[in-house]
Amino acid sequence: MDICLIMDNPETPHHPVIAVALQQLSTTHTVRLLDVRTLTGAEAIAQEKIHVLADLYLLKSHAPQALDVAYFLEQHGALVVNSWASSSVCQDRVRMAQRMLEANLPWPQTRSFATLENLLADSHLLASLPFPLIIKSRYSHRGDLVDKVHNVEQLQALAAHWSREPVVLQEFIAGDGWDIKLWVIDERIFAARRRTPLEADASKEDFPIASKEIPGRWIGIVLELARAFNLRLYGVDLLITERGPI
Repeated sequence: MDICLIMDNPETPHHPVIAVALQQLSTTHTVRLLDVRTLTGAEAIAQEKIHVLADLYLLKSHAPQALDVAYFLEQHGALVVNSWASSSVCQDRVRMAQRMLEANLPWPQTRSFATLENLLADSHLLASLPFPLIIKSRYSHRGDLVDKVHNVEQLQALAAHWSREPVVLQEFIAGDGWDIKLWVIDERIFAARRRTPLEADASKEDFPIASKEIPGRWIGIVLELARAFNLRLYGVDLLITERGPI
């Protein structure tokens, strides 16, 4: 079987789960990489046209050019995991919030705005915001906006770089200082703890959690996510709060 990994991060082949999966796959299959990081969608498609259509494409990128390639490949009969449709929803935090609500899965309250500039222009809304809040780019991409803001002044300070950015505001829910990272390949689950990135100088080191120590509630959430978003290869971040995992 010929397998192609579509990616936009040079570290992806060294990911603790993906690296193992690629190594195992390459023992019995042909595996190649398509790095779209420096390519436009048209360039990535042109580069892929050089090759015979792979039997399986693993889409490990939400970059627009990666989605362009995935859509092109699916239109030509290729099997892409995760699909273009599923990956497109996961790139859009508004559509994700809607899907999570429909599936009755735990998710912070989320409000969207056409741009940060539009948000800041609504003085009545600003006066009613329940700080602290989490602000994020609406569309997930490398280097996107993710920050915790404590007041209107901090929101206004972000406008210097992000005024035209479509954004979402999410309620801040206090956790225990750790993010739970879960990675799923089909229904095989791997987990680790990592310090929350909202802490100053937070370590990015992962502390693995043994499979037998993963709580059933966490497993239930990630498997329900797979059904809600039609995912087979994906990662989930859980925040452990007084309400339970979110």
